[in-house]
Amino acid sequence: MRRLLRLAAIVSTALAIAAPTLVSAADHLDGPAVSANGAIDINDLYVFEGSDPDNTVLTITLNPAAGNISGTTFDAGAEYLLLVDTDADAVEDITFTFVFDEVSDGEQAFTVSRDGTEIASGTTNDPASIETGGTAWAGLVDDPFFFDLEGFGQLKSTLLDAGTLEDAISLICDTDPDTNFFAGFDASAIVLELPDGDLGGDIGVWAATMVDGSQVDRMGKPGINTVFITGDAEKDGYNAAQPADDAAEYTDEVVGITSAIQQALGVDATDADAYGATVAGILLPDVLPYNTAEAADFSVFNGRALADDVIDVYYSVLTTVDGTPALTGDCVANDSAFGDELPYYAVANAAGEPDPGPTAAPSMPNTGIAEPSSGTPVTLAAILVAVMALALGGRLVLNRRR
Repeated sequence: MRRLLRLAAIVSTALAIAAPTLVSAADHLDGPAVSANGAIDINDLYVFEGSDPDNTVLTITLNPAAGNISGTTFDAGAEYLLLVDTDADAVEDITFTFVFDEVSDGEQAFTVSRDGTEIASGTTNDPASIETGGTAWAGLVDDPFFFDLEGFGQLKSTLLDAGTLEDAISLICDTDPDTNFFAGFDASAIVLELPDGDLGGDIGVWAATMVDGSQVDRMGKPGINTVFITGDAEKDGYNAAQPADDAAEYTDEVVGITSAIQQALGVDATDADAYGATVAGILLPDVLPYNTAEAADFSVFNGRALADDVIDVYYSVLTTVDGTPALTGDCVANDSAFGDELPYYAVANAAGEPDPGPTAAPSMPNTGIAEPSSGTPVTLAAILVAVMALALGGRLVLNRRR
C-alpha cells in the first residue's frame, strides 16, 4: 500500500505536465519526421505462424487512423522494408522491399523484391504469388491494436483529484464496460507470407520505411521509441538508427526509465538499476525475435500475433516488484474478427474510395496545459502515460469518430 501511495503522489503532481507531449508520441505518430505523413509511419509489426504451420507471416501496419487523420494509400515515393536477421547480430541478412505506384482506378500496383531481386508483383487488395512459394498482399484493414483509453482517462482523473493509485488502477478494469477505444479504426497493411525454409529457424525481424534513400522510421518490438526515448529530435534519431547500435546508444535510456519506475515502487536504486539492465537486455536491440517452429507469443518475446496484448505485457514488465506487478493490464481483449488466411486482419471498417495520397496529421489544439520545454526531466507520470498510450497518440483521441 505504501508503494501505491508513493507512486500516486508522484503521478498526480507530474501528470498534468507530462501528458500533452507524450500522448502525441507513440508507435503511431512516434516522431515529427513521420507524423506528418501516415503512409510512412509504421504503426505495428507482427510476426506469426501462417494458416499453413510451415509458413511465417511478416506484416506491418501504417497510416494511423486511416481515413481519419491519415490517408488510406501507400506513398509511391517510399520504400517499405521487412528485414530479417538470421544469425543474431542485429544486422539484416534478408531484405524484402515493397514499392508502390501512384493510385490508378482506386488501386496501387506494387512490386516485392528480395535483396534487390523482384519476386512478386500485383495490385492492392489482391494476393500476389511468389514463384518460389509464398504470397504478398497490401491494402486497407481493421487496425488490430486494442486498449481501454477511456478507462485510462478515469485513472488520470482520479490521480489528478488526489486519489490513490490503488483506486485509480481499479478503475482501469472496473469501467462499465471496459472498452477498446480503437475499435473501428483502420490502417494500411503490408503482408508477406513465406515458407519457413526461406527464412530460417531462429530469426529477428524489424521493419523500416525509406524516403529518398534515407530511413525515416523503424520498428521491431512495440513501444520502444514511445516508452523510453524522449524529445522530438531524439525520437527522429531513434527512427533513423540501426538495431546493431541500439545496445550502445540506448541502454541508458531503458535502464533509467525502468529504474525510475522501480524506485517509485520502493525498490532501492542499486536493485532498480540492475532490474533496468535486465529489461534493457531483453528489449535491445529493437528486433522482434521469432522461432519459426513455435507459435507467436509476445508475452515470452517470441514474435507477435495479431491478438497479442502488448499493453498488458509492458504494464507487467515495468512494474513488477518481487514477482508481483503493480499494473497487470487493462482488462480489454482484442475484438477484431481475424481471418484464418491471408491477409489475416479483420476487414476494414470503412474502406471507401482510396484517397489521392498521404494526409498530414493535424496539429494538437490548445489543451490549456503548458507545453514542457525540451529540457523537462523525465517523470514517472511521463513514463506511465507513454506505456498506457503505447501505440497511438492523443491526436486520435481528439479525432475519434463517433
